[in-house]
Amino acid sequence: MIERLRNIDPLDLTAFTNGLKEEIVARVTDKISHLESSLAVAELTVALHYLLSTPKDLLIWDVGHQGYVHKALTGRLDALNTQRTKEGISGFLKRDESPYDFFGAGHASTSLSVLTGACIADAAAGRRRKRVAVIGDGSMTGGQSFEALNHLATTAGDALVILNDNDGSIDSTVGALHEYNSYGGYIQSLGWEYSYLEKGNDVLSLLESLKAVIDRGGKQLLHIRTSKPNLSKSKSYEPGTTFQWWAAEQMKKILKSNQQLRVFSPAMFASSGFGPLRDEFPEQFIDTGINEPHTATAAAGMAASGGRAWVHIYSTFLQRAMDQVIHDIALQNLPVIFLVDRAGLVGADGPTHHGVFDAGFLADVPNTTIWNPRNGDELQAMMVEAASIQDSLEGPLFIRYPKAKTACGTPEKFEPMKWMSQKESNSLLLSTGALSSHVESGVFDHLHLGQVKPLPENLPQLLKDYSNVLVVEESIGNGGLFGGLAGLVADKDLEVKLVKRKISDEFTNHGNRHELLKELGLIP
Repeated sequence: MIERLRNIDPLDLTAFTNGLKEEIVARVTDKISHLESSLAVAELTVALHYLLSTPKDLLIWDVGHQGYVHKALTGRLDALNTQRTKEGISGFLKRDESPYDFFGAGHASTSLSVLTGACIADAAAGRRRKRVAVIGDGSMTGGQSFEALNHLATTAGDALVILNDNDGSIDSTVGALHEYNSYGGYIQSLGWEYSYLEKGNDVLSLLESLKAVIDRGGKQLLHIRTSKPNLSKSKSYEPGTTFQWWAAEQMKKILKSNQQLRVFSPAMFASSGFGPLRDEFPEQFIDTGINEPHTATAAAGMAASGGRAWVHIYSTFLQRAMDQVIHDIALQNLPVIFLVDRAGLVGADGPTHHGVFDAGFLADVPNTTIWNPRNGDELQAMMVEAASIQDSLEGPLFIRYPKAKTACGTPEKFEPMKWMSQKESNSLLLSTGALSSHVESGVFDHLHLGQVKPLPENLPQLLKDYSNVLVVEESIGNGGLFGGLAGLVADKDLEVKLVKRKISDEFTNHGNRHELLKELGLIP
């Protein structure tokens, strides 16, 4: 389709783009918010591929939410039917999916650093080509975008950054740059030339502006205004459906009884279940924008000031704030409570979003407490307990829960471990989190650990009754619950054989969460 596009008369590009959008809408039925973001840059995508000699020239997209039209133009139109399904194409850009996907990204604010590296590589190789990065206004709230703009301005070679401004990503864009529309002064203060185009959804206006900035050369930033279509259905928050719903229900009660408590989030409230609560508790929800390190340290600052700080964050994005968790919170014994959403396999979003790493790296941080609820009852009980003990904590507490459906009856009092079945066996199945509600213990005794760090004090004595222990855990590597248990067995010199069933040491592809868990042998 690229060849066909480049032979079209410029006056026919509007009709071409409109037809392409109709074909994409007909094929995409999942993740409509990403479809909307992609359609917002349909004209930009067409104009860029029309002017550039991709893939020789570089086109770098931030995050990948904007990539559906790019995929369609580069030979994957019909494959959009399979997008985000097992064996289908990814919902994000992937280097091994197409030569046109120069760089894959599932996390925001990376495109300008990629552009910097490409400029340096081309200068070293004496290579001449056009280099363009597209970044959204939401991603510009990330500190890495500043770091890259600041550095790239001082390097050799031409570079074009396109700021796609449509007032939001998942949540609305926050911060002074957007609120005061002060992008021009900010960009120019860093040594870039700044241009603005109001008609960001007019392909002919885009062609004219793009040609002008490309011809000028140097470090150029073109700020365009675009609009997203509204194709999404209203979000349903039907009672009793997911971990996210039960978390929101309990948080509502906690906020009513703790008016000074603040919940921080790096632009994740809308899809967390907490979206409706923001209208009811506008002062207690703090959206910091897409900037996970800042979010964590801001919460630490509040805790250091004697305030009650909670952080809602996806497991995959918690990875970006680990230095702050270690140095700013755990090292200083600050009682920040983290609600770690999307812990475990997330399904169709794939390897950039699976929350399979935090169980391992959090377990290695001193002064941390880690809880994994098996269902909505235990999640609510954990939140009640966390609120009651927060002032006495000497470090962060992490409550990790998956993106999954769960039942909830009568909220219980939280206990660090709970017997699921006892069959007087000499073998024990030890599980944690949502898997405890799904695994079949067979002839084993089955014990659920809601608290995996620190391990319950009476666990060593209990383990003496068993010769075999099978650990089932929705995380990757040798750490997490299994690592803690292996250390306990060694420290106490227990005569027990440990067997682990965890996610294999490779990146898990996208697909239905239940199917992936089954394929990995974590559920029957």
